[in-house]
Amino acid sequence: MATFLSRRSFAAGGAAILAGSACAASGRRVVNTPLGPVELPSEPRRVVAIDSRISLEMALALDLPLIGYSHSRARPWVPVPASVPFLAAPPDLEQILTLQPDLILCPDTSAYSEWWPLARLSRIAPVLPSNHRTHWRGNLDSLAGWLQRTEAAGRTTAAYAEQIAGLRQRHDGVLRRSLLAAATYDPLKRRLVVRSDGTGYGFVMPAQVLADLGGRAVKAGRLGPYGEVALESLGDVLGQVDGVLLIDLGDRAPAALAREPLWQRLPAVRAGHVHVSPGNSIFGSVYTAHHLAGAWDALLTRMAS
Repeated sequence: MATFLSRRSFAAGGAAILAGSACAASGRRVVNTPLGPVELPSEPRRVVAIDSRISLEMALALDLPLIGYSHSRARPWVPVPASVPFLAAPPDLEQILTLQPDLILCPDTSAYSEWWPLARLSRIAPVLPSNHRTHWRGNLDSLAGWLQRTEAAGRTTAAYAEQIAGLRQRHDGVLRRSLLAAATYDPLKRRLVVRSDGTGYGFVMPAQVLADLGGRAVKAGRLGPYGEVALESLGDVLGQVDGVLLIDLGDRAPAALAREPLWQRLPAVRAGHVHVSPGNSIFGSVYTAHHLAGAWDALLTRMAS
């Protein structure tokens, strides 16, 4: 595959030199990204989203003509059309090349990695990046600016802002007096992973939405490098937490956690201030933001009753 791609890259490079002066006339333009200038089609018609979370959600929000996506199956709350196929994961470059995309969306998490091979993908088609350490609105605004779809992005962010404003007003008292945590549980390692901002996972979606609501979260400095908390430390780390949003990744972890005596001793658990949210909502964009706003709403409603 490497030989095939390098030949194609060589041919494309030669064509780019010949056509460079005709960029505007051919319906293409250059945009500046954090990774350097990228030449795009003015109206992309065949878009591949490498990451089913950030990339796919942004593509749908901006109504881009998707022809495939990778990484993992779309979450139930993401309205991906049935006609858009799920591609090989990790991405298969030959498969993507066969699809003949004219634009690829890919996180800049690790440009030479197996899962986000941004550097190699750029030899197939123009690639626009996203960054998982940035608030989803920043990623969406950047993509919308590069693609001249700012009106679509504006409608999307306005709808979310309206939802958040309503929740802040409804739960103002609980939000002001409460310390909250969003977490997942690893039943194999028997440890909780608290999804606060500032851990090695970056500004993850549960933390983003809680920050938008004006809620207080457990500080990353009290956690392990990636938010981990050993069972024997639950009381020390989460003893002052008033409510927990427990994210169910689909591995029956909440049921396993419920059997742990140290978990059951936590004041928030004894008070019934735990809401289990189904589906992996750690990373994403606007659709995951709406989903998590509903999950936080459910927890805060439970805490107020």
